[in-house]
Amino acid sequence: MNTMHSGNLIEPARRPALQAVEVSKAFVSGHQRTQVLDRLSLAIEAAELTLISGPSGCGKSTLLAVLSGLQQVDGGQVRALGSELGQLDLRALERFRLQHTGFVFQGFNLFPALSAFEQVELPLNHMGLTRDEARRRARQSLEEVGLGQRMRLRPSELSGGEKQRVAIARALAKQPELLFADEPTSALDAANGQIIIDLLHRIAHSHGTTVLCVSHDPRLVVHADRVLAMEDGRILSDRRNQAPLSDSRGTPS
Repeated sequence: MNTMHSGNLIEPARRPALQAVEVSKAFVSGHQRTQVLDRLSLAIEAAELTLISGPSGCGKSTLLAVLSGLQQVDGGQVRALGSELGQLDLRALERFRLQHTGFVFQGFNLFPALSAFEQVELPLNHMGLTRDEARRRARQSLEEVGLGQRMRLRPSELSGGEKQRVAIARALAKQPELLFADEPTSALDAANGQIIIDLLHRIAHSHGTTVLCVSHDPRLVVHADRVLAMEDGRILSDRRNQAPLSDSRGTPS
């Protein structure tokens, strides 16, 4: 039975949006075997910005890849939105990622010949949306990230920060329950990096999206709801920020 708290109905035991149970992952090169994740377990709550931090090579990008279904685990289980990803065949896994996940990468991953609007609209055409709905979502998402006036420009006409905002709009337009961001600020200066992390925080809180961000950028730590520190394939520490220093009201210019 649900209980009343601060005017909202809450469930007494909410299921984690993402869960790793005793997950192991190793990479083999020749005779060299490198253990990247070592029986790692964690649960990621919905509608929060969770940051996985740690030095290069600690396994954080591999953890993001296995939690998003981009890589298979050697042992253990990964559950996303209640589905065990290891039990899905390739087609079902691709369908899951298309319908439920969004990705933002360090390198933007934009098509040089397409305008910002076309970049955002493209994945929506594979989701079974009508053309009008796809266009509406693309326009709305670009306006939300502050690019309403620049949606007809191609990547060569945009700054690095604007390119990353196009990538965020592309992910956001899918209305995903899960948003994965791999080093989203590492190619940006301080000001643009701040805009990106503010956007990710706002998406988590205003859209109820589970945002999982991997970064070794120390500027991001104070803006996350929760910070997981990794080293040598394990979680070293897990702490919450009571009041993230992020302005979720402003719109980037």
